[in-house]
Amino acid sequence: MNKPLHMKTTALMAAFLAVFLTSLALVWAAQPATAANIPGASISISTNSVVTSQWDQVDLTCEWSVPDHSQPGDTFQMQLPQELRWFGAASFDLDNPEGETVATAVADDSGLVVFTLTDFVATHPLKVGGTCNFSTRYAEVPGDEEREQLEFTVGDRVVRVPVTVTPCVTDCTPAPESAGKAMWWADAGQTRLESIIYMPPMPSRSNDVTVTDTPSAGMEIDCDDVTPRVGRTVNANGNITDPMETDRYPAVIECTPQEVTVTWTGLPRGERVELFVVTEVTDATLDAYTNTGTVTIDGIENPVGAETRRTSAEGTGDGTATPTPTPTPTTATPTPTPTRSSSTPTPTPTPTTATPTPTPTPTMPTPTMTEPATAEPSTSAPTPSTPVTTPAVEAPSQTPEQPKKVQDDTELASTGANGPAFVFAAAALLALGSLLAFGAARRSSQRRSH
Repeated sequence: MNKPLHMKTTALMAAFLAVFLTSLALVWAAQPATAANIPGASISISTNSVVTSQWDQVDLTCEWSVPDHSQPGDTFQMQLPQELRWFGAASFDLDNPEGETVATAVADDSGLVVFTLTDFVATHPLKVGGTCNFSTRYAEVPGDEEREQLEFTVGDRVVRVPVTVTPCVTDCTPAPESAGKAMWWADAGQTRLESIIYMPPMPSRSNDVTVTDTPSAGMEIDCDDVTPRVGRTVNANGNITDPMETDRYPAVIECTPQEVTVTWTGLPRGERVELFVVTEVTDATLDAYTNTGTVTIDGIENPVGAETRRTSAEGTGDGTATPTPTPTPTTATPTPTPTRSSSTPTPTPTPTTATPTPTPTPTMPTPTMTEPATAEPSTSAPTPSTPVTTPAVEAPSQTPEQPKKVQDDTELASTGANGPAFVFAAAALLALGSLLAFGAARRSSQRRSH
């Protein structure tokens, strides 16, 4: 009793699932394209910096643009060469004059900078582009040959930036031959500066060393981050490395936020000394920060100093909205259309009404008013009434049937072929539902016949 009902229920469920999957396929096909890397993006880079030694700062500027109608979330990128290390803020916005963010930029440790378009380009899809500027450091140790340029790869385009590097010709050992100082930003937010005071190997059998470090206005020493090093082994960059002898020759540190003094006594010949000092920025409005000091070895004093400029990683961007004149002709076009259409049908009914009107008018008065006894006018009266106007009205009725087929073909041609898996699944379920429904109906009829 319940088996045909069960078969019908199964068929209906299969048909419902087929309709659902077909609808899902259509919705999926209508989804917009996902964000992608923009192959037609353009970046041109330039610099006025001149590199003469390792860790020189290289300031770069760029101009960028993307093709019209690029989408929010689309990206384009720029790869710094291995000789340059990113220096400064690792992420920044590219804003238009009104403060709207057109794109964002993020740099990683490898020097890859990824630019991502924002929702701004959805309403301003034309002529999207702008500028950017950022700072790097030249990380390569100058070799024997002079370098003339660095190469930036952006997509399929290679950008060449001139850089002059003077090769080392004298005193080229990695270890320093005189006392000196270097300073750099310790964090991307540029709130802390780290410096190193270095010196040559100890010249005498026993050496007393005193180092002072004095930051300029806008900086204060972090006394918890003063690190002395003592040793004989240096790495490729000329810095002291393991095995160190810092514990064997301990330093005496006296520190205030305005000055630090570090002393060593009895350092043997050939021993090397370095002092790392971290300072906090107390005035972020300055463009440059200076740190000076002295290195005294066996009574001989050598002044040292370093300056670090505040770097900026920032940029601009803008775009043009879709031209506003586009909707103007749209509103103007329909205005003359009703004027023409109302005047066109007016002459059409005029000849149609005029043709049948004279036909009955002469027929009625002619036989009545002339001679009633004569039969000749009555035989001529039916003759003009026979052709009335039947063929004239029937002719245009078949003309509108033709465009309907063209419109149907256009609608079919506009359907997409996306989501084939959903369409095939839906077709299969429809076929299954039809078979089950047919089987249920057949079984039901067989039961009734018995």
